[in-house]
Amino acid sequence: MLKHSIKVITMILLAGLVVMSACKKDDDDDDDTPPVIVLDGIYVTGAATAFTGYNADAMMAVTRNEVTQEERASLYELYIPLKGGTDFNIVKVEGSVYTTYGPGADWGVVAEPTTDEPKDGVILRGAVSEANKAAFQVAADGMYHVVIDMDLMIGVVAHVHWGIIGAATPDGWGTSTVLDESAFNATTMSWEINDMELRGGDWKFRYSNGWKIELDTVGTDDVKVNTNFGGALDALVPGGDNMVNDAPGIYTIEFDYTLGSGYTATATKTGDLPLTNWDGVVCDAVGTGVSADNPNAIVPDPSGWAWGNKLLADNAGVPTVNGDVYTWTWTSMIIEANEGFKVRTENGEAPPVGGANFDAGYGNLDVNASSDKVIDLGGNLGVSEKGAFTITLVIDAANDDAKTITITEG
Repeated sequence: MLKHSIKVITMILLAGLVVMSACKKDDDDDDDTPPVIVLDGIYVTGAATAFTGYNADAMMAVTRNEVTQEERASLYELYIPLKGGTDFNIVKVEGSVYTTYGPGADWGVVAEPTTDEPKDGVILRGAVSEANKAAFQVAADGMYHVVIDMDLMIGVVAHVHWGIIGAATPDGWGTSTVLDESAFNATTMSWEINDMELRGGDWKFRYSNGWKIELDTVGTDDVKVNTNFGGALDALVPGGDNMVNDAPGIYTIEFDYTLGSGYTATATKTGDLPLTNWDGVVCDAVGTGVSADNPNAIVPDPSGWAWGNKLLADNAGVPTVNGDVYTWTWTSMIIEANEGFKVRTENGEAPPVGGANFDAGYGNLDVNASSDKVIDLGGNLGVSEKGAFTITLVIDAANDDAKTITITEG
C-alpha cells in the first residue's frame, strides 16, 4: 500500500510539472508578440489613405511659415495621396491620449483664392475642431497638401498639380509649365516633362499655379504655408531659394514622391538648344528704382509684377543686332536712390516671337565697366544717388544667351 501511495503521489507531481511547463510556454509565446507602438505626433489616417492605423510614414511634420521662411512650431504639413469621396482623419497622439479633429463650422471650398494662392486645384480651408469628430473628404483622387496650425486651429487641404516656373522655363515667371502626372497611387506618384527647353536662369517647382496658402492674416499671427520648392534638386526646401540652371539645353525633368520619404527631383539634359533669335524682342526696366520723372515712364508697372514703374528700352524696346549679339539701351534713365530695379522681357512674359522670358539684375552686372554708384539691393540693381544713367543690356546668343548689364553715369 505504501508503494502504491508513493506511485500515485509521484504521478500527481509529474502531472503538475507538465501543466506548469505548458503554462510557462504560453507565457513565453505572449512575450514574443511585439507590442504596437504609436509614436507621439499628428497623423493623417483613414480609408482615403494607404493606412487605416497610425503609421509613421503618414505623420505630419513641422514646416516653415512662408511669411518668415522659418519653422513655426505649431505649423504642420504632409503631402499625401488621398482617395476621393472617402473618409480620413487628422489625429494627435500624445502617449495614450488620441485626439481626433474634424472640420469646423466654416470648413469648405475656398471660392476666391488670393492673388498668390493656387488657382488650378481645389482648396479646402477652415477651422478644425476637437468637438466635431466627423471625417474629412476630398472630391477627387490625387495628391494633396494637408496643413494644420495647432495654435490657430486652422487647417487646409489643397489639391496638388505640380509644375515648374522661372526665368529658365518656357513661360518665365508669368505662369507655371505643367508637369505630366502619373496615375493615382496611395504611396508613390510622379510628375514629368520631356524635351523641354530649360534656358540659363533661375526656376522652382510650385503646385497649382500658386506661391502660398494663407491660414491667418487678420489675427495676432501672420501665417501662410509655402506651395513651392527651391533650394537644390538634391536638397529640396519648401519656399527655398531659386534653383539656377547653368547649362541651357533640352531637358527631361522628373519629380517623384514616396509616402514617408517625400519628394526627389532630377533634371537630365538630353540635347542642346538652337541659337536664340532675339531680334524684335521688347525689353523694359521695372521697379521702384525706375523714376516717375522719366518722360516715357509707365506709372505704375501694369504687369503682374506690379513693382514700381516701367520704362521701355530705346528704339521702342527692341535691340540692335550685330551677328549673334543683341543690345538694348536705356539712354539717360533717371534712377531713384536706394531703390531696386531689374531689366526683363516686357512685362516679365515670354515674347510672342523669338527669345525667351528672363529678368536680369545685379548678378548680370559688369561691375568693372559700371559706375561705382551702382549698388546691390538683394540681387536687384540700384544706385546710391539719384541721377541719370545709361544702361545697356547685351545678350550673346552664341554664348548660351549670356547676359551682361553695364550702367554708366549720364
